[in-house]
Amino acid sequence: MSPPDYSLILIMICFWVCYWLVKRYLLDSLGRIVEERQARLDSAEAEWSARHEAFLEATRELEARLEEAARAGSRRRAELRQEAIDEKQRRLESAHAQAETRLKAALDELDTAAAEARRELRETARSLARTLASRLLEREVAS
Repeated sequence: MSPPDYSLILIMICFWVCYWLVKRYLLDSLGRIVEERQARLDSAEAEWSARHEAFLEATRELEARLEEAARAGSRRRAELRQEAIDEKQRRLESAHAQAETRLKAALDELDTAAAEARRELRETARSLARTLASRLLEREVAS
């Protein structure tokens, strides 16, 4: 019989030693690195989610404030428009009252001037009638 071949056992021992060295110094280190990377990814994703939610909340709050400001602006614009309409109406009424007063004064003045003109016209007509009668009769006419 031939002696047993121990090379297989020696190869197996070398394999297991290499396996143990690779596992200990390479695979375990790579596993830790991968786990740390995954933990950093998970924490970064959680932080991003929290900040994104805070961003969305701030955006909603700003939109609500913007809507409130728009409503307040609309109310203020309506108030100012109403004030302008009231002021316009007040000025129109004041101008109308002034116009009525001036028109009444002008009509009174016109009535006075017309009465004066009628009186002068009557006197002038009498004077002209006397003068005409005097010339036609060739003598002085008593009034």
